Amino acid sequence: MKRTLTHLGRDFAYVLPGFFISLFAFILLVPLFTLALGTAVLWIGVWLLPIVLLIAGGFAELSRSRVRLWGGRMDQPAYRERGSAGHGLLRCATDPRRWLDLLFETLIAFPMRIVTFVLSVTWAAVALGGLTYVLWGHYIPRGENEFPLVGGMLEALTYGAVADGLASSYLVESLVYLVLGVLFTLTLPLVMRGIALLDATTTAAALGAAGESGPTVAGWRPTSPAAPVA
Repeated sequence: MKRTLTHLGRDFAYVLPGFFISLFAFILLVPLFTLALGTAVLWIGVWLLPIVLLIAGGFAELSRSRVRLWGGRMDQPAYRERGSAGHGLLRCATDPRRWLDLLFETLIAFPMRIVTFVLSVTWAAVALGGLTYVLWGHYIPRGENEFPLVGGMLEALTYGAVADGLASSYLVESLVYLVLGVLFTLTLPLVMRGIALLDATTTAAALGAAGESGPTVAGWRPTSPAAPVA
């Protein structure tokens, strides 16, 4: 149990902040990149574009660090040497690795982390809400039919065999939500592990070093003893 809770906490600590980091990266990088393209004819964008790529590289390095803190191992990819002064800055624009950083942080990480964030929060909310529904569900404003959702479900599933008074009772509704809460609670560690693995393996595939040795999963391989396990 303790091990499961530890892994669950680690998965939440990895998944939830990722959305806010990617949101900040998206709203920063996309306008800057658009500005760089729009001002390229004035040479302003020529100098701005490498700066955008360097910022994207910073976010990419943060993504790698988060995978390592979560328990995965990612070898550092090789970037082209920048050189010095203005020539070194312009050389960043010719590095495919930096373009991949930009692509990942804007078009891959942000949409993926919207999905993983919503799924993880929703799953946890249903688990917690179902377990505690009996304590607060009675205070929800209702219409003429006090408990229409559960009552309608029971009548449909039993073809009307359950009496309307029983199907629409608060006790039955609380029991139904309790069962849902238990199911979502029991599956929460597995779901969160899958979500974290999806994020980590996608990040490693895009941002990890090519040609890593040893057993890998899309560029990621577990470390011991901190590696996540099922």
